[in-house]
Amino acid sequence: MGFNLAEIGARVRAYRLGAGYNADQLASRLGVSRAALYRIEQGDIIKVDVLESIAAILGTSLASLLGVGAEYHSNAASYQARMQQLEENASHIVALFSPLSYLLTTESYDHDLAIMLQESVSDTEQRADRQNEQRALLRTLSERRKQARERKPSITCLTSLEELRRLVTLGLVGRLGLPEDVVAKRRMAARREVQHLANMMKAEPVGVQIGLVEDIVPNVAFQLFYKGNEVLLGTSPFRIAELPNLHVGVASITSNPEAVDLHVQLFDRLWSICKRGSEGARLLEDMLAQHS
Repeated sequence: MGFNLAEIGARVRAYRLGAGYNADQLASRLGVSRAALYRIEQGDIIKVDVLESIAAILGTSLASLLGVGAEYHSNAASYQARMQQLEENASHIVALFSPLSYLLTTESYDHDLAIMLQESVSDTEQRADRQNEQRALLRTLSERRKQARERKPSITCLTSLEELRRLVTLGLVGRLGLPEDVVAKRRMAARREVQHLANMMKAEPVGVQIGLVEDIVPNVAFQLFYKGNEVLLGTSPFRIAELPNLHVGVASITSNPEAVDLHVQLFDRLWSICKRGSEGARLLEDMLAQHS
């Protein structure tokens, strides 16, 4: 079996970021130079025993690094890093996210998300331990948005009206029980994101299609990455909206034809009943008016 060395290197980098290692730290654990590690991540030939050591240090498997079957990610940071890598080469991105697709959020959302992530970790000591991971995640997300704006891939995205209603009701909060004056500001921030989505639906920018499903959608977000005749499927339980979740669950990426086909069929079924354009925007604005 032949392996794509560049893809192996990309997975190594994604898992490294997810595990909270910088290049110097992982290189030191491996007993190699930083330059040698960078060559591995750029797709140089790598010995199996070195790859096994990397897998053990980063808490994954040799099969996942090789891309045999599905690759699995136990936190949002490594999964988001892989998404960025896959989006870099994708000509068409199909996504079901609830309530928000990050690529369709405003610039202000980065600030709100950083606050939500800090709030979501209640223990002070644990928060300090996760600061590097949160910074890596926020950096990756920002790079994803910048990359998408530069490359302008075709994006088709579905979201749920009921999930957006919950977002507006709770506000962009990292946990429940915040002071009411804080919650009021976070609800305004949530309204801003929903109005931005409605504006995009009305404007229908070139290369971006947004569908609004009035029913509840699956809790697990998924994304299909199209590159020529190849399609990869990513599924994730992680949440980067209100009440964020960066650690509970396992995300996966696979090219398994059955898994891909089933998700394509699911998306097509939801797309056939969703509201788009001015009709979808009107539903969002009506919902905002009800919660004013």
